[in-house]
Amino acid sequence: MLKGRVSDYKGAADSIVELLENGPLAWMVRIGYLARGMVFVIIGSFALLAAGGFGVDPRGIRDLLEAIFQRPFGGPLLWALAAGLLCFAGWRFLQAVFDLERYGNALYGLMRRGVLVGSGAFYLLLAVTTARITFAQRRMSEEQSAREWTEWVMTQPLGRVMIALIAAGFVAIAIGLVVKAIRAPYRHRLDAPKTTRIWADVLGSFGTLTRAVAFLTLGGFLGVAAYDSNSQEAVTMTGVLRAMQNQAHGGVLLGIAALGFLAFGFFEIIEAPQHRVDTLRSARRQSRTH
Repeated sequence: MLKGRVSDYKGAADSIVELLENGPLAWMVRIGYLARGMVFVIIGSFALLAAGGFGVDPRGIRDLLEAIFQRPFGGPLLWALAAGLLCFAGWRFLQAVFDLERYGNALYGLMRRGVLVGSGAFYLLLAVTTARITFAQRRMSEEQSAREWTEWVMTQPLGRVMIALIAAGFVAIAIGLVVKAIRAPYRHRLDAPKTTRIWADVLGSFGTLTRAVAFLTLGGFLGVAAYDSNSQEAVTMTGVLRAMQNQAHGGVLLGIAALGFLAFGFFEIIEAPQHRVDTLRSARRQSRTH
């Protein structure tokens, strides 16, 4: 009976991969990666303008989405972005549940699949937040919301421990991203001309390292907040970018971070969907040979 269930499970995974190659699921993946890439392009574009002294403050995604909503056609743009992020969240859940990346059921594999679930939950929340901006008035800024949430958690039993664990999680994600940037799995898996693969390597690795620095900084600030029991020291992406800007040669640091976010955004838009299709095709062929 167990073997039958495993067989059915693998059959469902193969069916999903087939839909990815030939059916509507392929469009869901492409739209999802396009939306995710646009998030980083938006963050990077505003950060680059701030680094260049064009009178724009670096801001996190929620504050930027609020600004976009105030522009002409802002509402439809946000709804389109929310739909795309919902597609990406759904794809992450499919990857985790059906083990489309072939991570397996060992401890390491389950951890990797758990990360995919966490990523799906994050982008699901971001999709809901994006849609909510169009019909609900904002009560506070992104930074204020993060500090209020941190303060609430700290008032709970073992609240400081929980905040410290979340901070450690950010640091762990940063370490994982550094390893990913060094290994660059897309380097050999992308079915594309050599020049395209080189650019994918550069954009993907640079963008991934930039994200690692951002997560490490977020974890550092949150860890200090837990140690000092001071929720005012917690920051979001807005705080991370402003902290860079306030350093010596802050414009240069912020500019490098902005280029990193732009690089990752363009990588997601142009390269990642094709890389994902190629990777899953390869995994499917391997599963058929065993």
